[in-house]
Amino acid sequence: MLRASLLAAILSLTFPAAQAAPITPLTATQVLNQMNVVAKNTINSSSHVDGRTYAGGSVSGGEYGGHISSATASNYAGLTAGGAVSNVHVNGGGAVVGGSISNSIVNSGGTVVKGSASNSTFNGNATVAGGAANTNFNGKQTATDAMKAADAAASSTNFNQVLANLSTSLSSLGSTGSTVDFSGNKATFNAKANASGVAVFDLSAIDEALFKLGEFQFNLNGASTVIFNTDIISATIGANFLGGAAQAIGSKAIWNFYNAENLTINNQFGGSVLAVNALLTNNQNIEGGVYVEDLVQRGEIHLQAFTGNVDFLDKPRAGVPEPGSIALVLTGLLALGCVRLRRRNT
Repeated sequence: MLRASLLAAILSLTFPAAQAAPITPLTATQVLNQMNVVAKNTINSSSHVDGRTYAGGSVSGGEYGGHISSATASNYAGLTAGGAVSNVHVNGGGAVVGGSISNSIVNSGGTVVKGSASNSTFNGNATVAGGAANTNFNGKQTATDAMKAADAAASSTNFNQVLANLSTSLSSLGSTGSTVDFSGNKATFNAKANASGVAVFDLSAIDEALFKLGEFQFNLNGASTVIFNTDIISATIGANFLGGAAQAIGSKAIWNFYNAENLTINNQFGGSVLAVNALLTNNQNIEGGVYVEDLVQRGEIHLQAFTGNVDFLDKPRAGVPEPGSIALVLTGLLALGCVRLRRRNT
């Protein structure tokens, strides 16, 4: 009986009872997969985002969560903003607002507002920490489990750090032998993937001329993840992605503008735009994600959840116990051995 009781005590210390899993920070791949837009600071929009959106600062205008039912499952709300929100429509997934909300409608999902609400309508459950003026609550003013999870998720991932680390890590990758051929006003991208299916283009020597061209053609040649590294600081991109390429590469490609400060996209664009220190203005649709410092959105951002994998850049060892856990287990086994030895000698 003593042996069984001691063993149970040891196991309870070394392997605590299972508890509800906390909301853990997203990896880089998960950010690209779950979030359609991440802006370090602000968003000013007159268009719409299909999937989930996060802004560290204020959000003015736009529609969000347009096709949230097609998005990858996530604890994040359709719109998460650290600052004030005004003149927005959230059509799916609810919202978490760190500041005030005004002149806005949340059509579907629960809403958590840390500040006040004015001239707004909540068609799902909503909690408002500050006062509410001229606001319609068409659901209960109580928090659901989904709202609590979205609220917790809002501060669980340091998007700035995760995306900055991703951009830096991607920029250090050497070309896998992928090439770009110029012919008149057209550039043809010929991907060559490594054994993991990752193709890397180093565009640093040609990007000034490349982004002035009018047509882009892509031969992915079986690559499942395609990285375009460019050190350009400012660019206006108006190339036509030929043959429906914008949609075709949207979920596989990352355009890593690791030095960019100002980008303008004037034609339909395919792939995730990773420009963590840039102001991006998109005047036409983007088929993929947007991850920038500030966004001026004038074209739609369509849901193309990233299907590649970039977690190989910072892959922790799996299944290796923490040193403290190993020591605790060894202590427990030693104690059990001492009990056995004592019983044997009596």
